[in-house]
Amino acid sequence: MRIFYMSMDSRHLETLVWVARLGGIGAAAQHLNLTQPAITRRIQELERELGAKVLRRQGRNVVPTPLGHLCLGNAERILSEVATMRVAASGKAASGTIRVGLVESIALTWFQNLLTRIEERYPRVQLEIDVDLSSRLANKLGRRQIDIALLPGPIQLPSVVKVPLGSCAMKWLGHPKLSPKDREMTAADLAELPIISMPQDANAYYSIVNWFEDAGVTPSLVHRCNSSSVVAALVRRGVGVSLLAPDLFADDLDSGRLKILIEETKVFKVEYTAAYLPGVDVSILPEVAALAKEESWFLGSPQVRAKSFGSETIMPPPRRP
Repeated sequence: MRIFYMSMDSRHLETLVWVARLGGIGAAAQHLNLTQPAITRRIQELERELGAKVLRRQGRNVVPTPLGHLCLGNAERILSEVATMRVAASGKAASGTIRVGLVESIALTWFQNLLTRIEERYPRVQLEIDVDLSSRLANKLGRRQIDIALLPGPIQLPSVVKVPLGSCAMKWLGHPKLSPKDREMTAADLAELPIISMPQDANAYYSIVNWFEDAGVTPSLVHRCNSSSVVAALVRRGVGVSLLAPDLFADDLDSGRLKILIEETKVFKVEYTAAYLPGVDVSILPEVAALAKEESWFLGSPQVRAKSFGSETIMPPPRRP
């Protein structure tokens, strides 16, 4: 089925998008600052133009019909393009709020540089920053609770746009006192130590589980923590060991505060991505993703870095393209 939108009122498409996102006529009316009868009238006019229903009742919520789902992706793309054209035609700088979700390892390293770049290019844009685990960020992005996510691991969402931010090698790091003095550490040795991991709904947790499964051993004790900076602090103090990115702990490794416990020929890497869905209200997400790619520490060898992840060192000024 081919659907043509060119003659449609963009307000009808916007109304459909917000009813579908928020799950109800009342919530959409409140968001768009309209009355419920006005929202209902817009949906009815859209359905008249299409000749079929786009929404249906499901319990207390309103959800898209199969045709409604087909319309949504196209409607969001069209509205995003309309917003971009309006900004360009007005000659005004972009303004409003962008909800950025990111993992802690990015928040405590190169995100400050990205924030500075965004402030310089879009001085009227403000950010709402949400730091969370990657799996939770992916869910929030799918529910449109954030506009763009900077995160590791795979992300599978319909119509999602993904901009690669590079990869980061992972190795077992720990305090030197935990390493055998007279021989190389083995997987069995590692399994006897306390393991400091992220929670079970984090990609990093399954990386640890898979590593031990491949090695054929089972760790005796696994502590879980939802803060990667706290995980780093516990590992620094010798409380346990963890699978971490050596590139983010260069100062600790150089000073001897941390040690790579097992040198492996097989390199385990985590891919990072800037992911967003075409937005109704935010037209500069492609530019924000491009800036994130420029500032990412996971692409090649950046010119400047803070000394160590989770430390109190001040970030250097952002690089200029």
